[in-house]
Amino acid sequence: MVWLRELDESDRAIRTKITYRDVWTRHVEPAVGALLLRDARVSRIDAVIRQLREQSGPGPAKHAKVILSGVLGLAVRHDALDANPVRDLTPARSKRKPRSLVLTEASWAGLRAHLAASDAAGTNDLRDVADVLSGLGCRIGELLALDWPRVDDVAGTIAIEGTVIRVPGTGLIVQPHTKSDAGMRTIEPPAWVIALPRKRHANSHGPWVFPSTRGTLRDPDNTRKRLREVVAGTEWEGLHPHAFRHLVATRLDAAGLSAREIADYLGHERISMTQDVYMSHKSTGAGASTALDAFGPESAG
Repeated sequence: MVWLRELDESDRAIRTKITYRDVWTRHVEPAVGALLLRDARVSRIDAVIRQLREQSGPGPAKHAKVILSGVLGLAVRHDALDANPVRDLTPARSKRKPRSLVLTEASWAGLRAHLAASDAAGTNDLRDVADVLSGLGCRIGELLALDWPRVDDVAGTIAIEGTVIRVPGTGLIVQPHTKSDAGMRTIEPPAWVIALPRKRHANSHGPWVFPSTRGTLRDPDNTRKRLREVVAGTEWEGLHPHAFRHLVATRLDAAGLSAREIADYLGHERISMTQDVYMSHKSTGAGASTALDAFGPESAG
């Protein structure tokens, strides 16, 4: 299909291309693959999206809408249709998402103690992962993409320049860019964050800072799953690595950093995202490294 070929040739992220191809194959093509362009009316497309939302959820429905908009928009550009029917679809009603677990300083201290006492956390190398996330606030895929050349313990910086994704038929790879351009960043974390990779480097036999048990790239999905298993039945049940981004943002906000400074540290493209989701109030002030310096594992006992 022409639109899929254009998708493959675009500069969209690999994960996005994989997702759209999967949604096309599993959901869109069976529903509209045999549909003639003259029959692609608003009511028909609306029914397809509504049915997909009911049967498979809002995620696939949202992706299908993007795909159909692209396919039918291509038809408009080639004069096969007068207008794109996707533009006139009924807006989806967004359901309120359940509140995510939020880490406070007290709950993080309790979680650290729980991980320290958990054999499963040790076996699955979750303790250092959690500690570093509590100082970096990066995405889990970004953390697992870190190799040793990107950790400069002399300059005290960490370069976040990719993310781990799974490609069907290939396996895990490091996508050479992050979620957005703003995510490509070199940050100066507190000294205790740099100290953790330095300690791990002495016992490392591979290129990755946080490898799998076999020394290969580590799967973000499996890491999230292991974390959920370790906290199942506790007050931290449902914990997602994203909670550490909120924790870091809260610390930086309380220390007086501006929204711009926090956004740069977290790799947010839009300051509004930082303000609306991660910050409690506007503030100005010092650097991230200084602000996070007091939250190291040693200070937690």
